[in-house]
Amino acid sequence: MLRLLIRFLGLVLLAGGFAALIVDGARSLAGDGLHVTPLSEGAADLFPAQMKAFRIAIEQKAPQFWSPVVFTLLLAPLSLALTGLGGLLIALSRKRRRPIDFPLR
Repeated sequence: MLRLLIRFLGLVLLAGGFAALIVDGARSLAGDGLHVTPLSEGAADLFPAQMKAFRIAIEQKAPQFWSPVVFTLLLAPLSLALTGLGGLLIALSRKRRRPIDFPLR
């Protein structure tokens, strides 16, 4: 049951990544230039209060961790981040093969 939920969440994230790619493509075509939505902008649009609280918490607890790691990850394209996370969840939800797993004929 947990595997089903993880796979479903992975598919939802893949669909969100594809939708973000379509939106970025439409904005790029309309604006005559490349427009890529960063992860920080997408998260701030969905969760504005939580993003401010997240930033304050990270800067208070580990200020040396914010700039080189978290800020760099938040600059990643939204479509790439959602697609990568969705693909990872789908890959993790696959059944493991037994060491000796011969195909039946």
